Amino acid sequence: MPPRAYGLPLAEQVADALAAGRTLVPYHRDYGGLGLACVEGTFIYAEVWDGQLQGLNTLDERPPYARPFPDRAAFVSWLSQQSDATLNRREMADSFYWNNQTITRRRLRQFVEEGH
Repeated sequence: MPPRAYGLPLAEQVADALAAGRTLVPYHRDYGGLGLACVEGTFIYAEVWDGQLQGLNTLDERPPYARPFPDRAAFVSWLSQQSDATLNRREMADSFYWNNQTITRRRLRQFVEEGH
């Protein structure tokens, strides 16, 4: 059975929360998984290190993992088609990243529910 995509309603709720200034960024030391934010109209899906969304720098020698979306429509379109399986980072060679604090349906739902 193929993984169930997050869908348009959840993606729109997440986008609304991000556009309102909320971030899905865990605040703890070292690797914090993947997070979401909206900075000056650009939506960002990126690794989190030491409580900060990475986009311009990183603490180690590899380039940071960050995927920007130029506007809400592009972000919603992308997120609505994702699932826990597509965002589990199994494509990474290092198994440390596999399912390690990734974006999941559960995290997204908790994120949008916290704002209400």
